[in-house]
Amino acid sequence: MVPPATAGGPTAATAGRGLRAFTLRRPLTAFLLLALPAGWVLLAVPALAFHGVLPGGRLPAEPFALAMTLLVMLPAALWVVSVTEGRAGVRALLARTFRWRFGLGGWAAVLLALPVTTVAVGAALGRGVRTADLPSVLATELLGLVVAVVVINLWEETVWAGFVQTRLERRHGLVAGAVLTALPFAAGHLPLAFAEDVTPSSLLTALAYLLVAALLFRLLVGVVLRGAAGSVLAVAVLHASWNTSSGSGGLADDLLSGGQPVTSALVAVALVTLCVALVVRPRLRPGAREEVPAGPAGAGGTGRPLRET
Repeated sequence: MVPPATAGGPTAATAGRGLRAFTLRRPLTAFLLLALPAGWVLLAVPALAFHGVLPGGRLPAEPFALAMTLLVMLPAALWVVSVTEGRAGVRALLARTFRWRFGLGGWAAVLLALPVTTVAVGAALGRGVRTADLPSVLATELLGLVVAVVVINLWEETVWAGFVQTRLERRHGLVAGAVLTALPFAAGHLPLAFAEDVTPSSLLTALAYLLVAALLFRLLVGVVLRGAAGSVLAVAVLHASWNTSSGSGGLADDLLSGGQPVTSALVAVALVTLCVALVVRPRLRPGAREEVPAGPAGAGGTGRPLRET
């Protein structure tokens, strides 16, 4: 039997049959069924164009990733929250999206820890560090990071950190919640692996990197959420910082010789996760949760669902 929702909230009994009733019972499953297929269609366009199935040749992936986030994933997540928790749940989730008060030390960590550690690890592994035009490089990357946070990362992490990972963590714990989030998070990026010339070995390598990077990053997100009072904004900045630390043409790539800093970035995210976990370890104890004001389901717009997380 499905237990009733909180007073004034929706219940499976009142929703009748169909998509809304299914969403009340299985909110995350409903979200993934709504978001991933439509998102894959959008992200498949650059891959299909690259291989000549569609016209256009080599298309930039960024506009399609932005469309997936703003037109598919975010509306789907907000709709699921509105069905399961009402308008109060949506307001509570968006309050976390813009939460910024969690300390200057925390802001310095989410902004600087990954790129600084990536460059340090790269130097330790024998790569050269290019410091020519350093002020110009830093200014350009900072501007790009701000734009990325405002345009895409804030809304992407409203979905993944604020909605998906928080729900999974509350039911399964921090580590399992991060792992379970990493799987659809990586799957959402899957079509981009085909937007280039691929061989079986290169595809397996790309998929392995995508999965490992997703697992490590979502674990770091879980730890940061505990230390940053559940702030999605903090995680959005962290996500942009991770992109500029690991991606081709990012800050670490500009500063380190030898090509895209794949290994350095993976080692860096593992080290930063360990360091942040040590700093916020009292909040990582079983039963401890990020500081999220109570929403209609007692969880700040990401509360316990009726049957499924």
